[in-house]
Amino acid sequence: MTHFLWQITSPTALLCIYLFITQTIAGFYLSRGVELPATYTFLYPLALIWIIGWWLEKDSQRHGVAWVLDMGLFLAIAWPFIMPYYLFKTRGVRALLAIIAFVAIYLLAFVIGVALYALFTP
Repeated sequence: MTHFLWQITSPTALLCIYLFITQTIAGFYLSRGVELPATYTFLYPLALIWIIGWWLEKDSQRHGVAWVLDMGLFLAIAWPFIMPYYLFKTRGVRALLAIIAFVAIYLLAFVIGVALYALFTP
């Protein structure tokens, strides 16, 4: 049981779970034509940057990659560019698998949210 809990609380698992839940919610709301709640709009990017920063910290320790001086600002401004660069630097061509998985979870969860709305509306 502790091994299972350790896997769920890893940064990679939490990132996947977070993306799945938030994108499902976004797909559901946007298919209804309703604006997302203000709390969601405020907390979504903050939590995403936090989880990505946590993942990057743990992964860079494992791969021995040094951080820049102000990683928080660096991530907040340029994480969509930093992450692919970092993945290719540490994993080579295998980085494509991680990027494709990230995009697939993001899009699939959104489609599931739209499908849930279509299922539950008369």
